[in-house]
Amino acid sequence: MNKTLFIAAATTILVTASFANPNTGCGLGNEVISNQDSVLMQVFAATTNGTSGNQTFGITSGTSGCAKPAKFVSNDRANEFVAGNMDVLALDISNGQGEALSTLATLLNISNPDTFATVLQANFDKIYTSSNVTSANVIDNIVALG
Repeated sequence: MNKTLFIAAATTILVTASFANPNTGCGLGNEVISNQDSVLMQVFAATTNGTSGNQTFGITSGTSGCAKPAKFVSNDRANEFVAGNMDVLALDISNGQGEALSTLATLLNISNPDTFATVLQANFDKIYTSSNVTSANVIDNIVALG
């Protein structure tokens, strides 16, 4: 039984590895383990990325061989503003106007605040997806609309 299980697991790993992208992603594992020609080294690189928790930091900061997403709000003032004004901003977005919405448009360097307000109002349910949505989710949802 153990031998059969081992053979099945080894076959699965080999088949999966043959279809997998050899790029283990960005992060410390990818930077430190440069020779990733074998499945074992790719597993070590991927495990290092996952267990060290630095891949997320690399993606958000653009370091460790990672690239920032094209739609990424790196404006700390906008992030802080949304975090501190979730309820007021929700009300303004639902109304399609208001001081909080105007301030957010300014912080995000929106060239046409009226269109921005209209788009957000029309997509309110895609921005505030639940009663316990986080400010980070709200910003991500707003950026995803752009």
